[in-house]
Amino acid sequence: WASIAFNPLDGILQACPYSIVMLFWPIHYITHFAMLFCTAIWATNIHDTLVGDTEPLMGSKYHTIHHTHYKCNYGQYLVLCDWYWGTLKLPDDDKTKKLN
Repeated sequence: WASIAFNPLDGILQACPYSIVMLFWPIHYITHFAMLFCTAIWATNIHDTLVGDTEPLMGSKYHTIHHTHYKCNYGQYLVLCDWYWGTLKLPDDDKTKKLN
């Protein structure tokens, strides 16, 4: 539930980059809506707190650590950049097993 309980202004601001980019790089409207739809599905996925092995994708167990520690796991889709720049914090397997 918390994954879709955003402030409407927050949702609008998250969608703005897709609209602003269209001013400089025109795309088909179906592509635009598909990108917005996939982003919404992804946002729900990383906030649903389901624990699973999703590497190299940034799953909810990595994103939950981002919300609790604030200085790690900045990636949107992949853990690669966090690993490269040293901001990747791996989830503790013992704690994630307790959630199941």
